[in-house]
Amino acid sequence: MNPLRNAVNRTLLALTGAALLVGGGWPVLTSDAVAGRLPGHLPTPEAGTVLLDRSGLAGLRGHGWWTPAVVAGTACALLLCLAWFLAQFRGGGRRLPLAGGPLTLRSRALADAVARRAEATEGVDRAQVHLPAGKKRSRARVRVLLEPGAAPGPVLERLARGPLDEARASLAPHPLSTRVRIGVRPTRERRAR
Repeated sequence: MNPLRNAVNRTLLALTGAALLVGGGWPVLTSDAVAGRLPGHLPTPEAGTVLLDRSGLAGLRGHGWWTPAVVAGTACALLLCLAWFLAQFRGGGRRLPLAGGPLTLRSRALADAVARRAEATEGVDRAQVHLPAGKKRSRARVRVLLEPGAAPGPVLERLARGPLDEARASLAPHPLSTRVRIGVRPTRERRAR
């Protein structure tokens, strides 16, 4: 799953949970057993109160903007939730045409295959591949983490002749431009305590 989508999902879930907790906690705060133990600086609701009583609701309905605002806000919230729900199932990237026929492949599947092949290359500890597809041209962004002691030059050459050439051959005649970022895992010395 996309890390940004994952973070937004968790944030929305936390906000929804907080809103439900506050809404559900209101009746608990109105009971005498809990209200007596709250700190004095917190506003405590009186027993038997509600969030919005009939007279307050009638006063809001008296304004001309209240009903259209509630309907529009509810409709917008429903459409946003529906769009976000449908976005959860969209994924896999665009479809890429494969060489030699009418077959297509999702860009995420090709990126995963290239990443697995790159991780199997000698000197590579981890690899991440992002392959956003264009209509006629594709770009591959490859991030490689080297094993300790591996030389970047030979590893880059093995990557170019191995998994990256295979990806280019599978997408031919469409060109594939590649950008490779190489990193090294920091080695930390163990300290005796």
